[in-house]
Amino acid sequence: MKHVSFIISHIKQQPSFKKMEQIASYKKLLALLPPRYQSMIKFMYNKNDTLFFVLKHPGFKMEFNYKMTLIKGLLKKLVKLDESCKCIDAEELKFFITNEPPQDDAVQTKSEYIYEERSSGGFINNAADKKLNLLFEEIREIIKKNEQ
Repeated sequence: MKHVSFIISHIKQQPSFKKMEQIASYKKLLALLPPRYQSMIKFMYNKNDTLFFVLKHPGFKMEFNYKMTLIKGLLKKLVKLDESCKCIDAEELKFFITNEPPQDDAVQTKSEYIYEERSSGGFINNAADKKLNLLFEEIREIIKKNEQ
């Protein structure tokens, strides 16, 4: 009988599951970085022999540019030691920040404020214009309805 880990590794090697292997490799590379740098990265992806790091804040970009040689060295060692990480091997590293605004976990919704009506609708309508006169009368009716 085959062991479960053998079956899972066989499934991961299928071409249709290449994305899973890449994600696992990204997680391994991320685990090699110091925790401070791990928290700065939003996500990573490969494209045309370039590994892109999407950062959470513009201030982090400068810091990652200084540490590019460290990250390249870690990536080369990871690919050398772990055969499954060859899918993320890249010649160039790029760091950038997305233009999307951060999405909070708590969804902000407009709350409707309900106020108690202070007016009784007993005002004098001195509007000379007929349109304004009708509008004031409509407002008076709305106030009287809310009063009940």
